[in-house]
Amino acid sequence: MKRRLLLLLFLSIYATQMCMMMAQQIAGRVVDEKSLPLPYVSVILRQAVDSAFVGGVAADKNGAFSIPAKEGIEYRLYISYVGYLPRELNCLTGNVGTITLQENTTMLDEVSVVASRTQHNATGYTVNLRSSDIVKGKQTADMLTFLPGVSVENGAYKINGLPVSQIYVDGVKLSSLAELSNLPADMIEKVKVNYLASLRQNASELGGTIEISLRQPPKGGYYGALTADATLFPSYGFSNESVGGIIYYRYKDLSLYDNLSVDFNQPQETSRQTIWNPSTDLRTEIDEETKHIGHTISNRLSLSQQWTNRMSLGGSYYLASNYLRASSSSALQNAAALQSAIIGRTRLMDQEGTLKFSTPLNQRGASLDATADYFHRHTNNNTNYTAASSIEDISHISKVKSSLDMYKLAVDITYPQSQTLIWKYGASAQYITSDYRPQVNSMEGADLFPTSVAATNTSGFTPLAYISAMGMWWKIRYSAGLNWQLNRISYHLRDLQEKSLNTQWGINPSVQMMMPLDAQGKYALMLNYKRALDDIPYAAISSTVRWTDAYNYTVGNPKLKSPTTDMVMAGISMFGNLLNLTAIYAHAQDQIYWETFQSKAAPNIFYTSPINLSSANVYGVGAEMNWRAIQQWSMKLSGRLEIHPENITLGGIHYGNTNLRQYYAMYNSLYFGHGWGGMLSLMCEPTYTTYDRTYHTVYNVGGQIYKSLLHDALRLSLTFDAFGQRRKYDRRANGTTVSYDYTTPVQNVGISLVWNFSGGKSVNVNAVEQGTQNFKEIKDVR
Repeated sequence: MKRRLLLLLFLSIYATQMCMMMAQQIAGRVVDEKSLPLPYVSVILRQAVDSAFVGGVAADKNGAFSIPAKEGIEYRLYISYVGYLPRELNCLTGNVGTITLQENTTMLDEVSVVASRTQHNATGYTVNLRSSDIVKGKQTADMLTFLPGVSVENGAYKINGLPVSQIYVDGVKLSSLAELSNLPADMIEKVKVNYLASLRQNASELGGTIEISLRQPPKGGYYGALTADATLFPSYGFSNESVGGIIYYRYKDLSLYDNLSVDFNQPQETSRQTIWNPSTDLRTEIDEETKHIGHTISNRLSLSQQWTNRMSLGGSYYLASNYLRASSSSALQNAAALQSAIIGRTRLMDQEGTLKFSTPLNQRGASLDATADYFHRHTNNNTNYTAASSIEDISHISKVKSSLDMYKLAVDITYPQSQTLIWKYGASAQYITSDYRPQVNSMEGADLFPTSVAATNTSGFTPLAYISAMGMWWKIRYSAGLNWQLNRISYHLRDLQEKSLNTQWGINPSVQMMMPLDAQGKYALMLNYKRALDDIPYAAISSTVRWTDAYNYTVGNPKLKSPTTDMVMAGISMFGNLLNLTAIYAHAQDQIYWETFQSKAAPNIFYTSPINLSSANVYGVGAEMNWRAIQQWSMKLSGRLEIHPENITLGGIHYGNTNLRQYYAMYNSLYFGHGWGGMLSLMCEPTYTTYDRTYHTVYNVGGQIYKSLLHDALRLSLTFDAFGQRRKYDRRANGTTVSYDYTTPVQNVGISLVWNFSGGKSVNVNAVEQGTQNFKEIKDVR
């Protein structure tokens, strides 16, 4: 009986203490005027009597927040959010309920101007896109180019001229940019642009990152879109047909996101290759035609279960199946000469799986994220090489099977020490193994089309640890820290039983600062520095021979080293992002460059192989203007100039020139009312030279016209490329110049249809962070 009484007393005391602990905090939720949650709202708590700082947090994705506090003291809450009027209110411990923020009507008058919705921080900026005109009528792939500093060059996104390292959608790292083409821009809540990748990512991630947050559906509700599009090229017919769908659904504390797409592609390309030897004045001209027929089916499913406001388990699974039949035929203008063709069939399968567990560590806002990643790629390739002339016919068939597996574990801890200082630290370990298994069925003609017959295995181990501090000193917002990374790579030639091992490591610091120059935040200075140890160059070290056509191929170099780069970026934003100026300096050691060589066996055949340059420097300046000319028209005009001094000898030739590279672009967003709108884009990249290559001028003018119907539920779009100049480039090797000119006309017209749907309950409750994919796609740097 006494034991029962003691147990009952203990439970009573414990329950009382728990109730007191639960009461000793200030909690609430922030929504807009439509009762929709406002994610990541800034909430600061001070004592009402003397304004002494007590604590500060960012609300979760559903607008909920809680801050530890003491009973019996009156406090004052300060709530602020980009694009909304700030609020202040007095309170005591407990739940303050739902707090409503009103949209800034001044910003609504300039709703289409991205600059008015942008908030700078130490690492970049965040732009609120809710109700913004720039998302109207656009898919996400097009909308991103209207953000400050973001551009698309040769199909790749860049930030201030640096290639984007990673793009995330609600925490899910995208493996294919096709997912952005399937995502309507009006589903986006906000976009965070980081000028440089964070220290928790591989040190090789020198370029910036783009983090997209979607609008959260209500509990028991859903929204999504169905898309279909096709493009007509007058020179050869239809291509790029695709259908897809996205749905985002929430049931209780479970969130589901699914992105499915089916793409059919049959592009064709005509080109002319000229081989000219100035010493003999011998000129050979080759007409080429390349055709591709293929399809891709991909699907990403993300699920997330949330137990409390700050504890959740998320998972993402991505599956993509790709089939491609590519043929390249080459013919010398002399009809009696050799006619060659390469026909390849490739089947590729990608699978990705990610699990992420997030949990709070204390009441001050400390949290832990544990992530496990797995990626698998399997490829089967059958290639038939043929050549025919008036003398003989030859053929050469090869089969190649290759696979790649990646395993990664990461732990990240966030520890807010005070309102002005947040610590982040963690560690990760990544292991990648790849196999290349060739099989040659016929050796006839192998002298004309040499391929790799050696089976190889490559494995790499990359551990990483980092620590960083984020905060504010005086007026300066900063993020500073360093990481330690090891690259350990093993290369194994199975048939010859030869092995090589290369280990590199480095300590890589990073410092980023932003200082506002006025109280309104319309003027700001930015300064960024980062040292990067590049990732293991898997694609570049392989001995695989890859033919692009009958006269050109590439082959790897197993002796390559990982490059290191030191980069400084400075910038100034003026007049509320109306005008942005940037300057960049980069110094690289062991930079990888693909040098051109002439085949000793056949003088008309050339190949490229990667080498390490001892050092390279780049100086760059850029200017950008975000301007709204009239109510219906907003424009982004940007230009960039890079200076590349050279001092190196390649192939017995010394390169000591100072080369210039320029890039200019103009993006226009138009809205005419009554559901009509459009885009018009212009880009130009003048001729520039780098070492043994010259890239000639390219330009393009294209756009879109759209009409929204049925209260914006249905959108019909017409896209076009009106005129332009395709790429032409020259390579020099052994005194011979090889020119490659893409001659297919750029003109095309496309049509797309987007149907937006939504339904379910219109209740606003906790939103769930979903998807955590963090895989760095391995790409050939060719």
